[in-house]
Amino acid sequence: MVNKDDRKALKRFVRLMGLGVVMAMLVSACAQLPFDFPWWTDNLPTTTPKPGGEQVTTPTPQVIEETEVTDAPVTGLTIWVPPEMDPSTGSLASQVFSEQLQLFSEQKDGLEITVRVKAAGGTGGLLDALTATSAAAPDVLPDLIALTRPDLEIAALKGLIYSVEGLTDIPDDSDWYGFTKDMALLQGETFGFPFAADSLVLVYRPEIISDVPATFPELIENGVGFGFSAESDQALFPLTLYMAMGGAVQDNQRRPMLEVEPLAEVFRLFQAGIGSGTFSDALSQYQSSGQVWTAFKDQQIDMVVTWTSNYLKELPEDAVMIPLLPVTDTAVSLGTGMSWAVATPVENRQALAVELAEFLVQPEFLSDWTLAAGYLPTRPSALEGWGVPGLLGEISQIELITRLRPSNDLTASLGPILREGTRQVLLGVIDPAQAAQVAVENLEER
Repeated sequence: MVNKDDRKALKRFVRLMGLGVVMAMLVSACAQLPFDFPWWTDNLPTTTPKPGGEQVTTPTPQVIEETEVTDAPVTGLTIWVPPEMDPSTGSLASQVFSEQLQLFSEQKDGLEITVRVKAAGGTGGLLDALTATSAAAPDVLPDLIALTRPDLEIAALKGLIYSVEGLTDIPDDSDWYGFTKDMALLQGETFGFPFAADSLVLVYRPEIISDVPATFPELIENGVGFGFSAESDQALFPLTLYMAMGGAVQDNQRRPMLEVEPLAEVFRLFQAGIGSGTFSDALSQYQSSGQVWTAFKDQQIDMVVTWTSNYLKELPEDAVMIPLLPVTDTAVSLGTGMSWAVATPVENRQALAVELAEFLVQPEFLSDWTLAAGYLPTRPSALEGWGVPGLLGEISQIELITRLRPSNDLTASLGPILREGTRQVLLGVIDPAQAAQVAVENLEER
C-alpha cells in the first residue's frame, strides 16, 4: 500500500530533484545550448488518443529492407514528441528531458537536436503527421518519434517506422519488465525503445475503505462501492478479469476468440456486484478512465480501476494505490506505454537515432524522468532509483502482474462485444451464462 508517508517522501524527492535540475540549468544558461529552440512554434492542442486507433488489417509489418545510404555527415537529429514532453514548458519532467538531450549533444561534439511537438493524437497528431509527412515530404521525417503502443503498432504495420533489429542490443537486455519488453515488439521484430509505462490499478480512500479484501469476489461480496469505465469500447477491465480467469483472446491462427466459461464467470461477478451494491447505475456514465478518475476526485466513488499515471501525476493525499486483486489465485493487469521509434529511412541517420534512443532509456535517466512525469519505469533498475521503499514494493508488484494489452485488432474486435455483454448483465436483462454464449456467437459471426 502506498501510504501518506510514502507520498510525502515522494513529493519531497520530486521537489528536491527539481531544484537540482533548475540550478544546473541556470549554471549552464550562459553557454550556447545546442538545440533548435523554435520547437514550440508548431505546438498543437493536446488531444487524448483514442486507444486502439484505426483498425489494422495488414497481416504483417511492412519491414522496409532498403534504406537510403549516404556518406554525408549527420550534423543534427530531429525528434517528435507529445505536448507533455515539450521542453519549453518548464515542468520538472521537461527539464530532466532537456538535460538528457543536452548531455547527448555534448557527447556528440555539439550535435544539434531539434524537438518538434505534435498533438498526442487525432488530426495533426504524431501518427497523423508521420503518415502525412512520409507521403508528402519524406525529407523532413523525424529521426526519432515518441509513440504510444497502439500508434506504434499502426506505424510499424504501415511501414512508417523501421525495425531496429541488428542496430542495438538493448532490447535483449534482461533489465526490462515482461510487458515493457513486449511493448517494443511486433510479430517478432523490435520497433521501439520503451521509456514510459502505464498499468491498470485500484485506487481507493482508506478513510472510507479501511480493509481491502484479498480477491475481487470478496470485494464484491462486501459491497464496496466500485467504479470502472463500463461503457468504454475497449472494455479493458472486463477483458482483464476474463484473462485472469484463464480466458484466451486468440486462437491458433491468431484470430480473436472468447471462451464461454471464463467469460460467464466474469459476468457472474458483475451480476453479484449489482446485488451487493458494489456496482451502481452510475457505471453507465463512464466511457473512459479519465471520466472515472474525475468521479473519484469529486468523491462520487471511493474505489476505482484507473491507470497508474492518473495516480502518480497527482498523488492525492486521501488515496492509496494497490495492484488489481486476483479473481481466484492469479492477479492480472493490462498495461501500455510509450516507446521511441526510428522513422528516418537514411542509414547513417538511423544509426545515430538508435544511439540517441539508447541514451534516452538509460536507467538513471528513466528513473528521474518517470518519477517527475508520473509514469511507471520500463526497467527494474530505473525503479530502484525512485528511493521510496513503500512505493517501490507496490509498483514492483504492479509491473510483475501486468501483461501488455492485446493488439489493436484484438481490442477492436473483443472490446465492443465485452462492453455490450457487461452492459446487459449490469442492467439485469440477461443471465451471465446466456450473455457469455451470445458474446461468443457474436464474435464468431463477424
